[in-house]
Amino acid sequence: MQTDTRLRRMAGRAGRAGWSQPWVWLFILLPLVVVTVSSQESRPVTPWVETSAPGAFEPFPRNVSERWDVTYRVDATIRLPLFFARIPIVSRERVGVTSFTARDFTTDRRSGLRAYEFYAASFPERARGLNRLGFLREALTVTRGRVSETAQFGVISSEREDTMAKADQVLDNDAELLPYSVIDSRVRPRSADSRVLHLTLAGSWDSATSLHNDVRPMWDGEDPSDTRHLENRGEGGYDAPLAFLGGLQQSLQDVADAVAAGEDPRRTRRHRPYVHNGRLFRFEVRSVERDRDRAEEYAETGWLEDPTTLRRIEYRLRDARDKEIDRFKLWVELRPRRPGNPFPPPHLPVAYEYEPGAYLRLRAVRVANPSNGGQP
Repeated sequence: MQTDTRLRRMAGRAGRAGWSQPWVWLFILLPLVVVTVSSQESRPVTPWVETSAPGAFEPFPRNVSERWDVTYRVDATIRLPLFFARIPIVSRERVGVTSFTARDFTTDRRSGLRAYEFYAASFPERARGLNRLGFLREALTVTRGRVSETAQFGVISSEREDTMAKADQVLDNDAELLPYSVIDSRVRPRSADSRVLHLTLAGSWDSATSLHNDVRPMWDGEDPSDTRHLENRGEGGYDAPLAFLGGLQQSLQDVADAVAAGEDPRRTRRHRPYVHNGRLFRFEVRSVERDRDRAEEYAETGWLEDPTTLRRIEYRLRDARDKEIDRFKLWVELRPRRPGNPFPPPHLPVAYEYEPGAYLRLRAVRVANPSNGGQP
């Protein structure tokens, strides 16, 4: 339930020109590197996702041909870094929740449409008072089985507690207003553009829709704080106009196709470029391994159709300068592309792990989704 809907615009933006990495509770999500470029745009500025896919993210959108919904609980383990080891000292279950949805739409155009949404939130009462949440939406226009354009819109908590000292500092701060960033992006074959608005908000929200509905009017009332433009210059650029969620799904499909062909994905499908906020990044596949223990565990919960296809995939996120931005692991069933289906269904991880700092490990595990009656 929404417990506090008091929203205020940012009184001053000094010191908030950008942020460097994902917010802790969005774990696998978003190397949200925001670079400030002074610019003024005439209003109104409609988010690109609304012009590319009108109505796609409404609670009950029309013309949905297929849909996928998964929900994860988030468990946390605090660890003590000691020489070359990290010793677990305390664990707590259900400190947060994440959800991922995908929708395919039938359209009256020759192109199709797929919409992705990722939402994440901490439970302050179980996370020592940390209140972090946000969402990311992407609408992919699909033409002849290929993505021809991606529009993205998201609201992200801008804080990141990547050390114990930073986490303690946040916990000692009783301020109700927290910094958020609203990001609006469009990626096309030849170029990409991004607009960002920095806000401070007070409250908590139980879904991407409720947070969006409160923030969206504020987007209309403010000029973007930052803008960025990226030209795709062939070699060293991107081969498909993908943002984070679409890029991750394409990378997983690349890995699945390579494994089915008996190839080593680290050699043949190692990198998958994507664009976020007008900057180029890439997924780097570091390892693809079987995990019998997790396969048995997840098979017992009923989440696996074929336990032999489960793989643990370790990723690195790198920027255009080859700097490592983040890392995470996924446990997912790999399905090769089927003949006659050039744009296959999304890969839905059973679990994933993220370590925002040496002191903390976050593990997300799939649970029953209330929206489909609690069924796997």
